[in-house]
Amino acid sequence: MEALDLLEKRIDTLSRMLGPLADEGNTASASAGSDSNKPPAAPDTVVDSLLTVNSMLSGVIGNREQIAKTIARAPELEKYLDPNFLEENQQVRSKEVYLNAIAPDLHSQFEQLDRVKQLEPTLGAEYFRSIPGECTEKLKQHSQDNTEFAHQAELIEESLILAMKRYGEIQTGLLESLGSMNKRLEAIEEKMDQKKRAEAEKELPSPKE
Repeated sequence: MEALDLLEKRIDTLSRMLGPLADEGNTASASAGSDSNKPPAAPDTVVDSLLTVNSMLSGVIGNREQIAKTIARAPELEKYLDPNFLEENQQVRSKEVYLNAIAPDLHSQFEQLDRVKQLEPTLGAEYFRSIPGECTEKLKQHSQDNTEFAHQAELIEESLILAMKRYGEIQTGLLESLGSMNKRLEAIEEKMDQKKRAEAEKELPSPKE
């Protein structure tokens, strides 16, 4: 309380030193000239001015709810400004496109599972369980042999493809060589014909004068 009293005394001292404001003094003198019967209004002190400013600041601070809401949504704005940001609707759309893309595979897998479920009683029948161990080993060996045969067949198929490709290259080379040989033979035959014609012309008797 002592501090407040000291502050109030200092403010009063400043108010007495500064005196009333110019506008307020003119207003007070004008009102006194117009109505001399009324007592003059007391000039505003620095305390009144401070109270006015305080009330104005309180009004401004009281209306800061919208600013606080805007500041609270700043992270959301930063997220929207991120170039890698994807809205929830876009993520749902991408998932929908993915599901539509794999729908046929899912449908076929479902049909296979349904088929296995139908064959489950047959696959779990007692006569399958009572197969001797030797037969099981032979079946396993046959399965391995079939896998090996399939692998060898793939290798043979690849070898055949390479051989056919090589055969095509050789055939193309032979055709080109035959074409070149044919052109050379035609050139030689043409030269021989020209030589024969030249010799025949030489053997003809020259006309007598």
